[in-house]
Amino acid sequence: MPQGFSYVYNDYGKDPTRITEFLMTDNEAGYAGEAVKIVSGRVTKAAPTDPIAGFLTSNVEAGTDKETEIILAREGDWYEAAYSGTPAAGFVPGVAGVVLAADGLSINAATVTGGAVSVLSINSNKGTARVKVKNRQFS
Repeated sequence: MPQGFSYVYNDYGKDPTRITEFLMTDNEAGYAGEAVKIVSGRVTKAAPTDPIAGFLTSNVEAGTDKETEIILAREGDWYEAAYSGTPAAGFVPGVAGVVLAADGLSINAATVTGGAVSVLSINSNKGTARVKVKNRQFS
């Protein structure tokens, strides 16, 4: 299982914004570094082309009214993320439409249009990319 999105730094030198006021959608589990969105006042996994609200900071077990903490996806934030799928010809630095993988813990290098993520650099030895969230739920 990929390690999820990992906060690296902010262009403006700001610390990550942590949000703790939302509960996880009932009976849904979440994993540290997983891309999420807010729906009906609850945290839920972001689908491949959804705008991203942020990333879970720790694992959340399935259950009722489970507390969460997310790092809000903001302008200027850079993340390290694993990529999966056979990279498309357009999966190169500068691509600005990569979709999330189905697990929400990585990006799908095979689909480089219609997604929320842009890519600054790719480390093919590690299978990771330095990315920004361009399509943020709270932008």
